[in-house]
Amino acid sequence: MSTPNSKRPALDGGAGPSPTSIAATHNNLDTDTASPTNKRLKGTTGTSGTMSTKTNPTKLVTVLTYEILGSGVSVQVLSNHTIHDLVDIVCQETCVGMNESVYDHMWCVTDPIEGNKYESGDVECQSDLRAQEIRIGRIAGGNIIGANLLLTYDYGTTSHVGLVLKSIEEEALSNTEMSSFPRRAALPGQTDFAPYEPGADGADLDELYPDLSNFLFTKQGDKLEIFLFQPGKKKVQAYIEKEYDGCVHAMHVPEKFGSVEEMLYALNESSKYDAPARHGQGYLLYSWFGVSIFNSPTARYSKYKACESDGLNVTVTRGYGGDEAKAAEYAKQFLKTFPKCAAAAGFNQKGKPSKSTERGWIVYRNGTLTVCRGDSRNIKSNAPSPGVFDGQNKHEPVNDDSIVGKINIRVNSLQELFCAAEALW
Repeated sequence: MSTPNSKRPALDGGAGPSPTSIAATHNNLDTDTASPTNKRLKGTTGTSGTMSTKTNPTKLVTVLTYEILGSGVSVQVLSNHTIHDLVDIVCQETCVGMNESVYDHMWCVTDPIEGNKYESGDVECQSDLRAQEIRIGRIAGGNIIGANLLLTYDYGTTSHVGLVLKSIEEEALSNTEMSSFPRRAALPGQTDFAPYEPGADGADLDELYPDLSNFLFTKQGDKLEIFLFQPGKKKVQAYIEKEYDGCVHAMHVPEKFGSVEEMLYALNESSKYDAPARHGQGYLLYSWFGVSIFNSPTARYSKYKACESDGLNVTVTRGYGGDEAKAAEYAKQFLKTFPKCAAAAGFNQKGKPSKSTERGWIVYRNGTLTVCRGDSRNIKSNAPSPGVFDGQNKHEPVNDDSIVGKINIRVNSLQELFCAAEALW
């Protein structure tokens, strides 16, 4: 067994990747923008537009923080950045389209308050307003807290991304500090966060479930979203999306297993045996593959099985299959190593139902880990049911009160995921 301490996830301090081209362009930003009426002053008690000391000259600038809806991520720009700059950092920090960049397709940003569309590039298609020429501080969506902007990306295969302006703050920043923008917004407690470290006798999930860990964190891919355990009273225990080779591979667990260990074992088996169909040359047949995983052929399993579509939406049984030796091998290893996560999944240290106040769920996507309790949002879906889509959009917390902990972190294995989650509860 490898030493748990040797596996430490990479904390993302919140600065986010900031290309040198962006830094060079915006090192010395002009700040003659319209002054928002509801912004907050931070980092200075004066009213002048600049502050300076002998060693660290600073300038008063306006920092805008936008929440990227449905991603768990917020980003920050300066008011004198352009709309193009905002979309660039959104593409860097989340999977827009097929994890594409600001330059891959045409797009536009709509400001509903003004009714204007700001379009990418130089070719006019939907608007004569160019996103690379308009500063965010000049539009309503950059001056009113709570304002919504809508990014429409790729006019052919359209995807939509909602952006909400969460805060406007004036800060005295040096040129070096300004060059870190645009960036991912830091989270409270980020600098003090330390992942949980199991003892010497703790289980190593990467050894127990190697195929699942490799599928999620080692296999080359463009997108990974992990939703574990039951959100509120919704009938889903896990939902995972992994995008690779131009295909979205989804795994859905509709019913509760007898233990966390067996559910992870079933996911491990599925990642090994359940795969999207391919041509004889090895190319994937479809851009989508989903599998719903049950522990046994229950009545609900039969309904899913009757509606499956070969190669697209399949239903399987995975687990110990009555193998007592296998059950004994895995028994309580997760339970004892990650007691808070086990309680969130619904199991106390005796393997019995945990208290309702201890239950919750885990969300990992876009380099952000969130643990939640309470209720999740009811998001309407037109997807066919029953099927793998029943697990989609079930784990969004209903509001910030449902979020127990949240951290920017890049995890590289199953063990790192649960070590970080255990520390957040």
